[in-house]
Amino acid sequence: MDPVDEYARLKTEVRWLQDRLEALREGFLRPGARLRSNQYEVQVRRQKRRVFLKDRLPQDVLTDPRYWEERESEVVTFRALGPGIDDQFDAYEAERV
Repeated sequence: MDPVDEYARLKTEVRWLQDRLEALREGFLRPGARLRSNQYEVQVRRQKRRVFLKDRLPQDVLTDPRYWEERESEVVTFRALGPGIDDQFDAYEAERV
């Protein structure tokens, strides 16, 4: 398989798997959800973390360039090059609904 095609296929599969994980997670959070199989047990617990609320900073701090820096990163995306090519991934879209 061409590496570009494989990349697009894998990204689509990963997106489907992430959506499935989220749906399962939501199910486990419902009261009375079954959390145990013959091989695994899901544990649900509460976890705390500190969150920095930058929107509460004074506006002069938020707009001061001394507190900001620009960073660059490389981003890889994909798109179909012709009609019908997206049909390969329509099954994913149909299963998401």
